[in-house]
Amino acid sequence: MLAHIIEGLMMARRDKRLVAVLTITVTYNVFGWPFTSMIPVIGQDSLHLSPGGIGILASMTGVGSFIGAAAIALWARPRHFTGLYVGAVLSYMTVMMGVALAPGAFLAGSSLLATGLANSGFSVMQATLIYLAAPAAMRSRLYGVLSLCIGSGLLGFVNIGLMAQWLGAPHATIISGIEGLTVVALTWRWWREIGSAA
Repeated sequence: MLAHIIEGLMMARRDKRLVAVLTITVTYNVFGWPFTSMIPVIGQDSLHLSPGGIGILASMTGVGSFIGAAAIALWARPRHFTGLYVGAVLSYMTVMMGVALAPGAFLAGSSLLATGLANSGFSVMQATLIYLAAPAAMRSRLYGVLSLCIGSGLLGFVNIGLMAQWLGAPHATIISGIEGLTVVALTWRWWREIGSAA
């Protein structure tokens, strides 16, 4: 298994399209996805919700993801894939800051619904773009590399957790979103190559 993953890493290094997809994946998993751990904290400390209310609030991401996945299945075409992938990450990191700034549960829930929509675009497209960019014989190895990149989220959970301890969950969420958007901007020369994967 390790040999296959190393082989996948070596191939990914040689293909700009794969580097592009994996760069966005790492960025999302380090600076975007860990925000989900702040939802109960924001729900309790900022919005003063009951445990049941927090559960309903958190479920909005699932509702958004379901709607987004259905929409992608019905209407997305290859020419949309790049825009969906990068746009979903940019949208997610922007809207998650809206959750942190929301003055009430309704706006927070609406923002979480939007993060779910964005998450579906990211999740579906990352696997799709790897599939399109990879030779058939290498797909399983590159999906192993993709799993490693997804695992980078561990660093993001530590990052946002420590910031929340020092600054509070809303500020930690906003800073993480800004960090993610900054990294996306700084890695433009890599992720602009994603378009050739479609």
